[in-house]
Amino acid sequence: MKLKRTIKLVVKPSEEEKQILFKTLEEYKFAYNFVAEVGWKSGVYNSVKLHNLTYTSVREKSSLPSQLVISARMVASESLKSAFSRKKKGLKVSCPYSNNPAIRYDKRSYSVWFDREEISIATIEGRLKLKIKIPEYFKQYLDWQIRSASLKYDKRLKKFFFNIVVEKELEEIPDNDTVVGVDLGLSKLAVVSTADGKINKFFNGGHIRAVSERYFAIRKKLQSKGTPSAKRHLKKLSQKEKQFRTAINHKIAKEIVSLVPAGGTIVLEKLKGIRERIKVSKKERRWIHSWNFAQLQQFIEYKAQSKGIKVVYINPRCTSQRCSKCGHISKSNRKDQSHFKCSSCGYTINADLNASRNIAINYLVSQQERLGHRVASLPVWAVVNQPNVRGLANLSHS
Repeated sequence: MKLKRTIKLVVKPSEEEKQILFKTLEEYKFAYNFVAEVGWKSGVYNSVKLHNLTYTSVREKSSLPSQLVISARMVASESLKSAFSRKKKGLKVSCPYSNNPAIRYDKRSYSVWFDREEISIATIEGRLKLKIKIPEYFKQYLDWQIRSASLKYDKRLKKFFFNIVVEKELEEIPDNDTVVGVDLGLSKLAVVSTADGKINKFFNGGHIRAVSERYFAIRKKLQSKGTPSAKRHLKKLSQKEKQFRTAINHKIAKEIVSLVPAGGTIVLEKLKGIRERIKVSKKERRWIHSWNFAQLQQFIEYKAQSKGIKVVYINPRCTSQRCSKCGHISKSNRKDQSHFKCSSCGYTINADLNASRNIAINYLVSQQERLGHRVASLPVWAVVNQPNVRGLANLSHS
């Protein structure tokens, strides 16, 4: 199994070097947008065909070295492929365009020396050697295999960042029977449980919501003033709030992954439509719209990978209305946001905990059908040939 990580490094160029980097980025932007426009108008996204259509023109109209012309074309090709795919599905889409693209480098266009904290990259002025700063945390990856990299200018921070992708081969970890479901929601940011209830963990959102409400109140006050000073404070506040949420998501993801042994499986719900599925008041709707659940899931995937833990996604249909004990489905089962009481068997449980167990059950049912025999830890009602589990087995996929 290959494990990939990205080392994010701050580049420390001189004033003269900054100007070279700015000009290179500007030329790269032109190349990317030129290729994207040609591909969009001609309906072409194939990389080889785009090369034939654009390489000579870009070389004539820019000062980019050939490696970066090829790089811009490859990135544009990927963007076009994604855009045409969305268009084919009937989704709204337009010609790819970037105002501040990251320059992608490969082994032919950059070198790095971690021991002396230095990189050499291709620019419009030839190879340029630049100093970098390696944070202590990233030093654990310095003996990994070096892959591609990218140069990005952060306009807000006014800094250049060089992101290096590193890779390491890990031993394959055999699967085990531990499967946990993760329910995301309002009163609890996340609830983790196994189908049999042997693992139960709540991640309360009370303190987090209180901090978010405080940020909202300050933001509302600053927006009403509208002065230049208030706008500057709004920018700082926005960054501070973003860092707070990212830190919380990292912490929760780390704790969730720590609950699962190597080789286990974490089952997450597909987020599409989550804001429409959760019926809440106006105040709570602001909260559900503001939290970055997608980022939390990305962090879980990222941290699970290094432990050999599989992450899969399922359609959460009926997970909040079905009784995890008897399988009975009814809207009346969920009394409110926190309480669940089955109208058939009378089973009472926290609503989010019930949903997390159903998420795990849905995945196990899909495995049961695939293997052709009953999977351990499933409740009695969750047998494929029973009517109340029909339609569950096809809900799960990685």
